[in-house]
Amino acid sequence: GGRAAAGATGASARVGGGGRLRGGLGWLGGSGALLTGAALRGRCLWDMFPAFVLGGAGMALSFVPVTIASLTGVQPSDAGIASGLVNTSRQIGGAIGLAAVSAIAASSSSSYLHAHSVVAPGAALDHGIQTSLYALTALLVAGVLIAAFLVRPQPRPVPVEAALEPALA
Repeated sequence: GGRAAAGATGASARVGGGGRLRGGLGWLGGSGALLTGAALRGRCLWDMFPAFVLGGAGMALSFVPVTIASLTGVQPSDAGIASGLVNTSRQIGGAIGLAAVSAIAASSSSSYLHAHSVVAPGAALDHGIQTSLYALTALLVAGVLIAAFLVRPQPRPVPVEAALEPALA
């Protein structure tokens, strides 16, 4: 996570925030897609570890551009409060998201258990978790699409020396 975040920060000037945001959300979506099948195969380490590494890198790639965009244009005297608002929003959003995913998993597990009365409760729980992972993956794909269509690169200012070179030649 930390090394990926440092790399994402360094890439800010070269790639632009929108590309890293789309890439990070895409990697998170790939992580969710990998995790949807983990319960079915039952090989926890080999199914979950790559998904967790991919997800951690995806979070780093997506959090850094959002933080940079949130603090761009903020006066230095207001940077502390702006940073606090960004982090608080991220924490509250995570808590709301966790509650929503837990509700989806519980509802799906309950519905599956009632529809299949001879099924073991473990199978119903697997179904609920898998359903919630499908929902998360769909939201991440939607995030990639939203970032692709709504996040536009800002024009980079041309240094004065570069602008004058053709006129001097």
